[in-house]
Amino acid sequence: MKLPPLNALPAFEATVRLGSMSAAAEELGRTHGAVSKQIAHLSEMAGLPLFEKVGSGVRPTEEGALLAKAVQPAFQELESAWRNLKARSQSNSLDIGVSATFAMRWLMPRMPRFYQRNPEAQVNFKMTGKSRITDPEADLILTWDRLRWDFGDREDIERLGDVAFGIVHAPGLKTEIQGDKISVERRCVQELTGDVWGEYARRTGIQIESKSSRAYPHTFLVIEATLAGFGAALVEKRLVEEELADGRLVAPFGFHRIENGFGAIVTGRQPQQSLTRSFLDWLIEEEEEFN
Repeated sequence: MKLPPLNALPAFEATVRLGSMSAAAEELGRTHGAVSKQIAHLSEMAGLPLFEKVGSGVRPTEEGALLAKAVQPAFQELESAWRNLKARSQSNSLDIGVSATFAMRWLMPRMPRFYQRNPEAQVNFKMTGKSRITDPEADLILTWDRLRWDFGDREDIERLGDVAFGIVHAPGLKTEIQGDKISVERRCVQELTGDVWGEYARRTGIQIESKSSRAYPHTFLVIEATLAGFGAALVEKRLVEEELADGRLVAPFGFHRIENGFGAIVTGRQPQQSLTRSFLDWLIEEEEEFN
């Protein structure tokens, strides 16, 4: 595809719009000679004169006006698109895709520290769950459930820290532990696809046997059921840190750590937004403090 010399088009467009090469040079921060040379080169490449003298200025010839009819709207569209991009990069609004349980139990209690640093910021939570939200719906999607799916070779993941999974239950729950095996009456599980218990056993060698299981639609309901003594659950450590600290839950085998398992999918919406970078850097600091 043949195009005119693109570096000459700003000089051409400004001269058409202002009716003067000198005025165009001043607007573009160039010398009169540089603008005149670029327009002469453009005319040479076209094989036709693009301007004619009128008094102390110039005006486009019939051929120059034909080119200007295409160039000027293109420049206006480029300017509008660039302005929108710059506005996005300086936006104070950030849309975060995150699971309800993770938001309630780990992220939300920490958000005041983020707002202290970024008082003008507006972080909007978009809940993930059975149906994963799509990239255009959020600027970042936080992900931590490495027992259900791995990052693989995705290049749009920013690694934020480790994750750790373990079997937990209420202290009064009747259990039997023999070596690397735990037997309980019931397991509390979440209604999501993926064999998380099988993956945990594969990674750790720890098995759990139960006569039955009860499924709940949300992880926070799984945790509440576990606190009530309904069964044992397999959870990420962040989600039950307070219950472990005050003894309402116990983890008989501790937690299996998966390095760099906590990450953020950086979508194509606003990848270079300064607020996005600030939020990611803050999350990394919170991770260092947590661990």
